[in-house]
Amino acid sequence: EHLLCEMNTVETTGGTGKRKWNLPEPPKRRLREEFADWLRVKNYRPATISAYVADILDFVLFHGKRDPREMGAVEVQQFLTMLAVKRNVAWKTQNQNLCALVKFYDGFLGQPLGDIGKFAAACRPTMIPVVFSKDEVRRVLDAMRGPTRLAAQFQYGCGLRVGEVVRLRVKDVDFDRMTVAVLDAKGGKHRQVPLPKAIVGAVREHLARLKLHFDQDGGWLVPLPNAYTVKNPGAAREWHWQYLFPARDLKPDPQDGSLKRYHIFEKTVQSAVKQALGVVGITKKAGTHTFRHSFATHLLEAGVPIYDVQKLLGHSRVETTMIYNHVAIPPAQRIVSPLDV
Repeated sequence: EHLLCEMNTVETTGGTGKRKWNLPEPPKRRLREEFADWLRVKNYRPATISAYVADILDFVLFHGKRDPREMGAVEVQQFLTMLAVKRNVAWKTQNQNLCALVKFYDGFLGQPLGDIGKFAAACRPTMIPVVFSKDEVRRVLDAMRGPTRLAAQFQYGCGLRVGEVVRLRVKDVDFDRMTVAVLDAKGGKHRQVPLPKAIVGAVREHLARLKLHFDQDGGWLVPLPNAYTVKNPGAAREWHWQYLFPARDLKPDPQDGSLKRYHIFEKTVQSAVKQALGVVGITKKAGTHTFRHSFATHLLEAGVPIYDVQKLLGHSRVETTMIYNHVAIPPAQRIVSPLDV
């Protein structure tokens, strides 16, 4: 789809008198681009922005490319029903589409959908998290090497999501207070978690190797959050702003074209964990997030109050954390009979 440019007449004066120049007006921006900019202003993550824009485009295509400003609750209801009935999508996919449409209409367009009525809801099965035993955690970690092993240790030792691990920066690890700062996590929330003593040595060695490489290259540019680059332009080259798990190669910044060192992909850690699972022969449907599930479950089994676990995980509601009660070993099974001692 190409937008046609209207011609604009401009008069100029020169040695031969006035001349008329037909200059093209700048092309109008697509609604999807304006929506993406609005989401950026609201501090949504790039992955979320891409997903929401794709969902809105899918909604428009389903309705024959009608102008979304001329549609509303009825069309949204039809679209959500189609996702469940014809495409048989998972409930999370349907819920994401609903969230995207609500943000688009209620927030961006300022046209609240109101009550969209009843629609066919995708089936939401009761999910029980997959959890490693402590022995399985040890075996998987022993089968891993290098930075991805350390990333997995952060996940299990701190209960972090894989995205939170790869976005850690040097400054986020506080050896004096033995804490790890998890900034701008899911929902834009911040939290602090304890730094496990078992990985302090490995983290220090990793940082030493990284600093040597950093100094040999004369420093690296890194992307900074929000508009901090404007406030402190020199911070992009400072050591403490570097990613704890930097990517191997420099890549151009899409905004200004400068070469910067981003963090490793989440998929890099996920692939390493998957490979380790195959090596040790664990057939559970496990992955990087299983370390976070195991962190919460093992804490509950050790008697840590559920409200403390909730804070460490960054959950807004304790009901979300309570899912781990379904997989934690009951106290009656953990108690050893005097006859067995």
